[in-house]
Amino acid sequence: MPRKLTTDSLKAEESGLKALLADAEKYGDIVGQIQYKQRLEEISKDIETLESNPNPFASVALYFSGRPVIGSRGIAAEFASKALGNYQDLISKTFAKSELGAIGERGKIPLKQSTELMVTGLTHGSFGFVLDELSNQDELHDTALKEVVSTVTELLYRVSSSNEEDFERAAEELDSRTLITLREFFKDLDSSEATIRIVEDNTDITLDDRSIHRGRVRTEATQIEDSLERIEGVLTGFLPEHRKFEIKISSGETIYGTASKEATEHFMKIVAHGNPVLGRSCRASIYIKHVKSLNREPREIYRLIEFHQLG
Repeated sequence: MPRKLTTDSLKAEESGLKALLADAEKYGDIVGQIQYKQRLEEISKDIETLESNPNPFASVALYFSGRPVIGSRGIAAEFASKALGNYQDLISKTFAKSELGAIGERGKIPLKQSTELMVTGLTHGSFGFVLDELSNQDELHDTALKEVVSTVTELLYRVSSSNEEDFERAAEELDSRTLITLREFFKDLDSSEATIRIVEDNTDITLDDRSIHRGRVRTEATQIEDSLERIEGVLTGFLPEHRKFEIKISSGETIYGTASKEATEHFMKIVAHGNPVLGRSCRASIYIKHVKSLNREPREIYRLIEFHQLG
């Protein structure tokens, strides 16, 4: 369960107990005072433990409201199946892209088996589901899947944000397959007159009906075409700590964008051996994304996948 939900529940109980303790002191209820104080001490320790020992595994709660939901009693099965399926698909595609730099336009999603979240419980209040990453391994740091869950939450927020610049930044990170799933996600919610609240360890966002409709309009009006091309040129700039590159290609145009983990490691390896690379010729595979979005001029976004020759 997300840490925020557990912490919020404990704090709510703490607030109620403090009120009961005040009443017990007011009316001289000695036994009540002892019990309430003991429980308050336990809650304080539990909160401290949660804050000092965060869960390294992915955990998220999805709350649904609107026409498909009847309070905390139930949710339409077909709607829930589609919503959870689309959400899991977003997780899988985002994970594959973060690990590989790009995913193919067709075929199975790479590494999908590494991204499976399990339904481990139901939310209280508005009906929803708690999804967790289950593993038999111990982890000292946040897993890659936990980071991807946070990335997807941020993506959903930006795509549906009232700030147009938030959406433009999100569009720069999208690929065509992820866009298709986003389109289905917002379409199903909007058509069903449903809203969603997403809670993680430190994040709590709500996409209301306006946000959902805004996300649908934007994703349906956006087109992304992907292509993978080999280019030749001169490497004029590279920032490995930020994974940014700049190449002057043979046509004289300078292109720039982000670099994959593999391309960055290749660059660092060449530099570590004392070989000059900046200002030298290179050959590389570049992932080019052509983006057309609502009320915006078409633009191209570049990602350097790998070097074939450098320096």
